[in-house]
Amino acid sequence: MGKRSPRKLHRIRELRKQQGVSLRTASRKLGMPASQIREEEKPDTDLLVSQLLEWAEILDVPIADLLEEPQNNLSSPIRERAKLVRIMKTVKAISERTQEPNIGILSEVLVDQLIDLMPELAEINAWNNVGQRRSLNDLGQIAERSISCDSIINAMRD
Repeated sequence: MGKRSPRKLHRIRELRKQQGVSLRTASRKLGMPASQIREEEKPDTDLLVSQLLEWAEILDVPIADLLEEPQNNLSSPIRERAKLVRIMKTVKAISERTQEPNIGILSEVLVDQLIDLMPELAEINAWNNVGQRRSLNDLGQIAERSISCDSIINAMRD
């Protein structure tokens, strides 16, 4: 883990929130506990370039955006992108959940218009209903973490 610096070095926490990536999702994708994620997200934590590259990948932003300090209060391209991603997630959720044909048509038109604005939005999925969706090939945490029968028995005794 990186050491602390007296100055602001990055914007990881800010961008994670703007991109709609939960602490739990970041923890899972980076393969580290949430407590370590919180430490790395502190703006004055001095991270290795390899750590910044991992963050840039899971946040789907250029590494420079992690380091840039906004010069003024104008919206940066990354803020605009994050807003469009959130709008697309909402539109896709409406499209998936509506029972009304007219609403479905309107939401599909809006999806097409958003993709015209920013083509990479085509890859964005709807907001998840509960938790993180898994593909058929993904395993849950129970498959990744083994526990012994003794630990279960001991926990039941306590």
